[in-house]
Amino acid sequence: MNFILSPLKVFLLTAYKPIEHLLESLEEIMKMEKILDASSEKWDKQNDKIPLWFYQMIISMGVSVCIGFILILAGSL
Repeated sequence: MNFILSPLKVFLLTAYKPIEHLLESLEEIMKMEKILDASSEKWDKQNDKIPLWFYQMIISMGVSVCIGFILILAGSL
């Protein structure tokens, strides 16, 4: 098992290195304290309802997954 895991670990570390800076900046931008902070002047109690873009995102992800499965199934036939 170590025969497979050791090269895989090296591969993942070298593949991660070029985009490490980008991932760190994204992590800093997406801090949950900033997103859920209610002390902002832009905060409104109407934010308690789920926005329309969230539903659109979930539906589009579901459609793309279904299309992907259909394409894989069609390609395997």
